[in-house]
Amino acid sequence: MATMYCVGTYSSAALKGFVANPAQDRKQIVEAMTASTGIELVDFQITRGIFDFVAVCEGTIEQAMAIKIAVGSTGSFDQFHILESIDISKAATLAQTTLANYVPPQG
Repeated sequence: MATMYCVGTYSSAALKGFVANPAQDRKQIVEAMTASTGIELVDFQITRGIFDFVAVCEGTIEQAMAIKIAVGSTGSFDQFHILESIDISKAATLAQTTLANYVPPQG
């Protein structure tokens, strides 16, 4: 299981829904939706800035993509990005091995 940070922006249609029903508990809805895929929702926040929401989840990239595809198909998002947490030391070790076998372009 990986930790993922899902960030995005709502569409104008979704924002109309917020205005029509401002008391709706979006965290509860997101929690039910993520649970249906097997993802554990760690936290969900509506944010101010370039993204409208941040969801911290634990699961697989396939589960996160299922959410992106399902909710994206409703037109509720303008943007949805999945940021997956990684172990930088493993990536750097692999980069070290890769660099040992790399030959830069030569003129």
